[in-house]
Amino acid sequence: MKGRIVAFRQSRRVVDPRYGIVKPYQDGNYLGKKVVYTTPTGRRIVGKVWKHHGDALLVRFSRGLPGQALGSEVEFFPAIKS
Repeated sequence: MKGRIVAFRQSRRVVDPRYGIVKPYQDGNYLGKKVVYTTPTGRRIVGKVWKHHGDALLVRFSRGLPGQALGSEVEFFPAIKS
């Protein structure tokens, strides 16, 4: 399953690149699923679906996303039980 990063979480004056707003291509239940963004150099940044944001999802990533991540594709994986 895939989706697209459409924005960062932001307020009036502050942009937080650790949280991305991701719009999935297909409807479904994505809460708790793992999300992986792959940079152009091949580095993987892993995140987790945190909550719904309208028809999109709010994803908390392990580290801040680069600005070039906007408009890029991400891939969803099942949640890993630990």
